[in-house]
Amino acid sequence: MIFIQIDRKTREPIFRQIVREIRTLIDNGTLSPGSKLPPSRVFAARIGVNRSTVYRAYEELWALGYVEGRPGSYLTVRERIPIAHELDDSTVGLIDWKNLTSAYLEDVVSEFSQYRPEGVKITKRECIDFSRLQIDPRLLPVERFRKSMNRTLYRDGEHILNYFPYAGYQPLREYIAQRMRIHGVAASMDNVLITNGSQHALDLITRVFAGPGKTVAVEAPTYANMLPLLRCNGVNIVEVPMLSDGADLEVLETVLQSQDISFFYTMPNFQNPTGITTDQAHRERLLEICMKYRVPIVEDGFEEEMKYFGKVALPVKSMDTDQIVIYVGTFSKVLMAGVRIGWIVAEKPCTDRLLAVKRFADIASNSLSQAAVYDFCRAGLYDLHIRKLHRVFRRRMQALQRAVSEYIDPTCLECTRPTGGYLAWGSLPGEYIETERVRNIFENNGVIVSYGNYYFARRPRNSGFRLSISMLDEDTIYEGIRRLGDAVTELQEKRHVT
Repeated sequence: MIFIQIDRKTREPIFRQIVREIRTLIDNGTLSPGSKLPPSRVFAARIGVNRSTVYRAYEELWALGYVEGRPGSYLTVRERIPIAHELDDSTVGLIDWKNLTSAYLEDVVSEFSQYRPEGVKITKRECIDFSRLQIDPRLLPVERFRKSMNRTLYRDGEHILNYFPYAGYQPLREYIAQRMRIHGVAASMDNVLITNGSQHALDLITRVFAGPGKTVAVEAPTYANMLPLLRCNGVNIVEVPMLSDGADLEVLETVLQSQDISFFYTMPNFQNPTGITTDQAHRERLLEICMKYRVPIVEDGFEEEMKYFGKVALPVKSMDTDQIVIYVGTFSKVLMAGVRIGWIVAEKPCTDRLLAVKRFADIASNSLSQAAVYDFCRAGLYDLHIRKLHRVFRRRMQALQRAVSEYIDPTCLECTRPTGGYLAWGSLPGEYIETERVRNIFENNGVIVSYGNYYFARRPRNSGFRLSISMLDEDTIYEGIRRLGDAVTELQEKRHVT
């Protein structure tokens, strides 16, 4: 005889109450393996519910593996492995996952726990955060993009919500190709591959054209997330130091002469993290060197559209007559990060190989986001948004540069003067200072930056940090740089004392 309690006042469905009660009786041993459950008709009459309710509860118990039986016979309790409930941190599993992980990937896993190029919230005092590179939420075109999303679903929802072509939504690829032609790049839709953001693009390029044991050359400093990505793929890293006008091309040529390099990764416009933009002569010389040694260039144009001071040279890809440049673009740093749409523009034999790997890794990128972004761009809203960002960030960058002139002692800190984008780089004079020491002084003065050690494959000779104005208005920038001036002065004074 089974006795269970049914609470008719609760919002929990009755069939779920029956399931829960019988499970409890089985789990605590009251009903042992082989025990028979009463027929659904008899049990329903006993507890005063509809027979279909009991039948539904019995089906659920069968699906959970608690009972077994054939049609027309009694259901019996079966012996089953207990359901794994929530585990605590002390639980040790059977598999040694560390032993299954490749050695180079395990280093990345270890690094991840300490990987914080963006600042963390602290409680010492309210801090002004220059560490984050993402579009200010106050500037996101939320309402306009919502309308694009709605139009897309209303107009073509049945198609949009299905699989898209592996290379991406054709109208969006055509739009990107047209956009690239505006930037001087000879591209057609067949040269464009849509990815899940630029990070995904860089991962594909690394997996296809580098890989374990290969070597890639990067600028130093460089994009922080590129370094662990390369390590994750077992790639060796060679650094080419950044000068005031871009990567040191003499060093690059020496590297290409002496080593087998899979590709050179560069950001000619508003480089992350320094904000440096290279001129036409530098780009021509870079292309000439890499053509000479037949080494591909991966050109990261993550902020290509953010040219709001003067004129900026066309992409290196625009001069690429021999098809050695793989161009990477993204909507993340101009439109919004959440749509996760990036792209690769390259010679078709190159994109064909990237597409093959992408197809088996993720099948296709998000179809709804691609179609909505295309609608947004086709309506001219992307250009309107860019013009708005130019107005806002021209003022913000001017505020940063004026504040640096006013509050920063140049003997304590040298700062780059970018012609666009969101970033600047501060260099501390003298030998390298441990990051924790710098961090403590900066945060005690109420300012957070992105520390330089994340942007180098090896410990640099001196200390630097990245400043991002993407999330801050002019008044906040002024106050933050004032605090930064106090912090670097204090750091230099304490350095001289020690």
